[in-house]
Amino acid sequence: MLVRSIFAAILLSMAVGPALSQAAKPSQITAVTPAPDDRARQWLVLVDDKNYAQSWNEAGKAFQGRLKADAWAKEADAQRAPLGAVASRGLKSIDLSRNNICVVRYDTAFARKAAAVETVTLAYENGSWSVSEYSVN
Repeated sequence: MLVRSIFAAILLSMAVGPALSQAAKPSQITAVTPAPDDRARQWLVLVDDKNYAQSWNEAGKAFQGRLKADAWAKEADAQRAPLGAVASRGLKSIDLSRNNICVVRYDTAFARKAAAVETVTLAYENGSWSVSEYSVN
């Protein structure tokens, strides 16, 4: 009886041990984590819709630390208003060469600028990708 109890305890620890050690690991990218380019597109839709407050709320800590919400709204409107509405946006490149940083570039056509490049830099923080920088040239 004692042998069975010891054997059961060993089997239980072998089954539960790996699960506990995985739970203690930092966040990892999984199949349910949106890809950085998907996350960038989601965020750009907010900017396209002039929903600057929500885009600031969904941006990362670095972005929010650099610009307050009202300053971001003014800057974003100053950058985007002269360009007009987005006519098309196509993925140009994804650079994942830096640890936990992704730079996504889009070839974007606006109503008043036929050829522009939007750059969205994202950082992987707290288990998801969040925007840390944005520019359009």
